[in-house]
Amino acid sequence: MTLMSALQRSPLHELHTHAGGKFIDFYGWELPVQFTSIIDEHMTVRRAAGLFDISHMGQVMIEGAGAFDFLQNLITNDLQRTFDKGLGVYAHLCLPNGGVIDDIFVYGLKASATQSADGRRKSGDRFFMVVNGATHEKDVAWLRKNAPHGVSIVDLDKRAGFAIQGPQALKIIRKTIAGVAELPRFAFQQIKDGEPNESYWACRTGYTGEEGAEFFGPAMTIKTLWKQLLENGENEGLRPCGLGARDTLRLEVGYPLYGHELTEEHTSLEANLEWAVKWGKGDFIGRDALWKQKQSGLKTKLLAYELLERGVPRQGNRLYKAGAPGGETTSGTFSPSLQKGIGLAYAPVDWNKPGNQVEVEVHNKRIPAIVVSLPFYSRR
Repeated sequence: MTLMSALQRSPLHELHTHAGGKFIDFYGWELPVQFTSIIDEHMTVRRAAGLFDISHMGQVMIEGAGAFDFLQNLITNDLQRTFDKGLGVYAHLCLPNGGVIDDIFVYGLKASATQSADGRRKSGDRFFMVVNGATHEKDVAWLRKNAPHGVSIVDLDKRAGFAIQGPQALKIIRKTIAGVAELPRFAFQQIKDGEPNESYWACRTGYTGEEGAEFFGPAMTIKTLWKQLLENGENEGLRPCGLGARDTLRLEVGYPLYGHELTEEHTSLEANLEWAVKWGKGDFIGRDALWKQKQSGLKTKLLAYELLERGVPRQGNRLYKAGAPGGETTSGTFSPSLQKGIGLAYAPVDWNKPGNQVEVEVHNKRIPAIVVSLPFYSRR
């Protein structure tokens, strides 16, 4: 545990303190885990809207001749499918053995490049990448290790970010910033704000299963925007929310968390995220290992379960089927929306069939559970 005095602080820290935030050490950052209670904030996002500080996430600029091809070789998803449409792409950075270094979002910021006869982009590409805070330094090192001559990797500093999420989020955004609420999912907009270096990015993404957007940019710009949204959203029920609710919200919709569902010891296929792997786009780091695994068949795969009796599963809880051990929980919680315990776990692939009965060991007691399809919760 890092001493609280030695932790990094978000540029929004003072605002959280005034709002009554309770802080924890989150991978070297002093961030609010809650303001009122996790359940209250969770339901606020499901019913109205919440603001989440995500300033701990890394913001990296990648540019130069060959930047497009460099990223295509580095990530599992296909930039070509989204770049010219102005959409961001979710993808994984993989080791040669297929293990996941991180899950990231990439946004193409300028499409001034021309194409050669074979369809490859020539020059002028700039990309904005958002990486997890826990893997920030590792990710930047991996990018720089693999970057060819002419491609620059700039780890942006003095930056901040936040997400606004919930059924009222777009209404609140519309009252504050023009054009963002009308963007389609995964689209983004670079917004000029005063001086050139005060530009920020509005991205129609999120981590809760609700509508909303994420904003990234210079610290003072983002701080001002946070306050404007909070003021404009007061009548719609907008409230600041902490990491605790962010985790229960993402788990209800089955979104992975690095260090839990995603690790260097598991692949995108084992994590049930093959949709983020585009086999037809050409070669990328880890492709051979992933293809070999796909052809030979998975032995382990991520499954979702719901407890059939009272209990709260946690990471590390063992799973049993017909009395035999074989799985381990990666994330578990009490679902405020469903009023039951839910969890994700790696287990033998033949366990991963909706309706299968398993047991989850919670506090030395085996609680019956049933394997289900994701998401656990859906508004639709």
